[in-house]
Amino acid sequence: MKLLTLLAATGIIWLSVLCPAYAQHDEQQMTYTGQIGKSPVVIELVTSESNEVTGRYFYLRYRKDIALTGTQSEGGSLELYENESVIGKQKAPRITLTPTPEGGLSGQWHGDKAKTIDVSLLPAIIPVGQKQALTPYQNALSKDNLYDYLRLLNMPLKAENEQEFMGYRIRWWKEPNSGIRMFELVSGYPQDQMAQVNVRLRDRLWREVVDYHGCMLGGLSGSSGQADFNQSVKPTYFSPSVISASVFTDYYCGGAHPDFADSPINLDMKSGKELALEDVIWLGKGKPVYYNEQGGDDAGFEAFSGYRSTVFAPWIVEQMRKLHPSQMKKSDECDYSTVEYWSFVNWHFTPKGLYFSPSFPRVARACEYPDWSVLPYSAIKTHTGGFSITN
Repeated sequence: MKLLTLLAATGIIWLSVLCPAYAQHDEQQMTYTGQIGKSPVVIELVTSESNEVTGRYFYLRYRKDIALTGTQSEGGSLELYENESVIGKQKAPRITLTPTPEGGLSGQWHGDKAKTIDVSLLPAIIPVGQKQALTPYQNALSKDNLYDYLRLLNMPLKAENEQEFMGYRIRWWKEPNSGIRMFELVSGYPQDQMAQVNVRLRDRLWREVVDYHGCMLGGLSGSSGQADFNQSVKPTYFSPSVISASVFTDYYCGGAHPDFADSPINLDMKSGKELALEDVIWLGKGKPVYYNEQGGDDAGFEAFSGYRSTVFAPWIVEQMRKLHPSQMKKSDECDYSTVEYWSFVNWHFTPKGLYFSPSFPRVARACEYPDWSVLPYSAIKTHTGGFSITN
């Protein structure tokens, strides 16, 4: 839980990591493509050692998940139910499948009133000669999760309005099924810089689309069948050296509670890479410590969290007390004076300085994202981690 709190607060992971659809070590995961009747589908099945089967599938026309649960016999035959947690086994459509000599599956889809439709599936492969230019995230999905890769492949986006922001021009794009939106740079920067940053922004759009579908699947796996994933993207600061935006999501994915989080975009225009807070502010000795570069192990976490807890957090609390004394006074509702709440902050650039939000326990989550907690750039000019802000 401590690690997840750190990662969520620092924006290192997206929501899909909290509810992954990947097989565990004692499970076998397979992805198939084929048809139910004449309709193309993609199906993912995960089989456990106890022969219980979970999975999901989508019709290529709609690209929205249908949850699958069922069992596998000793001979490999499958009996699967659609959205069983929500509908109930008695009313849920059923799919029966048997293995084929080609390594695929064949059988029938059974609906109400004894309606049956033939099903034929083969192991999924990466299509040859696909036309869509892939982002790094999509290329990674082709190896890590073929199901989501095939969902995103050639997925249409809708061009929306253009707008000016801080002297730069951007265009908005929307994925219609999920409603996920993201901007791209149109003018105001050198073409090569815009090209590399736009790849990152499109990458982020696809990540959010995958998160949306993962959340919807979580809802289908619960008895309520309910899920919500509402996201707003708001540019907060553009300069010759950096672009920054808030990506705020309210979501309920079928768990015990709804939740919300901001996972901002902070991109270095020169390199096109995502900036870590330690690139912008470094208060330690020697070179900045980055959690990702520690390899993600326990030792790396301890080194990184030790710096954040004992060096950074006390410093940022001291700065906030000087700048915002009334807001930092201890209160029963929101105790912004507690140092540990500032260890793993949410942050992004603004015209007036760096915005920070502390991370509160769940019972006080309403205290997060105050509108006043900005640190002027002048306060960090002697504490940079290597990245220089150009106004």
